[in-house]
Amino acid sequence: MEKQVVRLVVAALLSGALVAGCESEHEQPMEPVEEADAGADTGAQDTGAQDVGEEGDAQADTGADTVPDASEEPALLDISALKFVGAFRVPAGEFSDSSMNYSEGPIAYDARDHSVYLVGHSHHQAIAQFAVPDLVDSTTVTDLQMAADPTQPFAKVLDRIDNPQGINRVGGMALLEGANGVELLVNAYEYYDAPGDNTHTTLVVRDASDLAGSAVDGYFEMEGRAHTSGWISPIPAQWQDALGGTHITGSSSGQPIISRLSVGPTAFVFDPFDIVGADVSDGAVDTQAVLDFSLGNPLSDDLSNDSGENDLWTHLTRATYGFIAPGSRTYITLGHSGGHNSGVCYKCVQEGKEQACGGYCARQPDDNYTYYWLWDVEDLVAVKEGSMQPHEVRPYDYGEFEIPFATNSLGGGSYDPASNRLYLTAKAADRDQGQYSNPPVIMVYEVE
Repeated sequence: MEKQVVRLVVAALLSGALVAGCESEHEQPMEPVEEADAGADTGAQDTGAQDVGEEGDAQADTGADTVPDASEEPALLDISALKFVGAFRVPAGEFSDSSMNYSEGPIAYDARDHSVYLVGHSHHQAIAQFAVPDLVDSTTVTDLQMAADPTQPFAKVLDRIDNPQGINRVGGMALLEGANGVELLVNAYEYYDAPGDNTHTTLVVRDASDLAGSAVDGYFEMEGRAHTSGWISPIPAQWQDALGGTHITGSSSGQPIISRLSVGPTAFVFDPFDIVGADVSDGAVDTQAVLDFSLGNPLSDDLSNDSGENDLWTHLTRATYGFIAPGSRTYITLGHSGGHNSGVCYKCVQEGKEQACGGYCARQPDDNYTYYWLWDVEDLVAVKEGSMQPHEVRPYDYGEFEIPFATNSLGGGSYDPASNRLYLTAKAADRDQGQYSNPPVIMVYEVE
């Protein structure tokens, strides 16, 4: 597949980056931690640390001003277009309402002050802001720079407004410039919505610089319900007219009650400024599905991989971030998967284990990995125009997404158009801050 080097400035669209979120498959966080430990024995090797700090960041920002020739046909990318440029750590200590241990990984990048908003411990669902330190290009966690204590300590937002549907997990976040300043758009859901009848998906923290004291509005209702309760990302200007909106929100299966979820990654087009910077406190948000699946129309109908040939999507698969790479016609979705080699079982005893797993699991404990799926934006446009159904779209490429650290799960992402950099959380990848500490490592990629 042809690659095209792309650098597209869409700073006029956004002042910061937009993100996705993530949810652990099991309520108890210890099981995925064990999987991360298993990978650590044969995982990352030291290739030598290279500091890519302020000077490297400045060079990347300068490159972002290169706009592709408008006469060139947008290209389909392959996964090698994502180039790892470095990573950093976040402290495991407690700061007010939470810590970064057992974080599920939602992240939002703030280009104004080179910082990130992160969701902490899965039991708390509190949000904190950290300044981004110098990046280090190394596969050894202890080589990486540690972020300073948070500039805004952890604050809970989900219950700061009336919450009758029991929304208790952050799925994704986005920083957006509204009429009254920068606001934090938060997608969220109920972890175990057994009836599958929740309609609440979204709230707005009106002052992102005051997480603890800001007014919060919501809950708003995305038309896609749980199919829209994850990541949020900007649509490049070249695709906005064709897709009919400025942003994408998405989600997927990979958590309890699959019947309420999309059995594959989604893309719903919407305009966040219907509620960001607007004098509204609740109500519906219009969305247009251009990629969507269901249990009746899944991406794969062999979710336990009984055939032994399913390398696309199983009960263990989850997409945690998606964005359209500027200058291309590729919608990149990233996450994790499992059971493609050994198959998937339910509450079974895995090979080499003594106790049954808590839900779906791969028959072999090491049969889990980070994964990617690439989609042609022209297909999404065809759905918008009515010539395809959202569940008829298929990825043109997919497979294992190799990352530099010993974890099999991606927690979330945030793409910053101004610097052309993608921020991803490698869940529970930092095991060197104490016996029970396991914050994510924040990885940074450039899109070529």
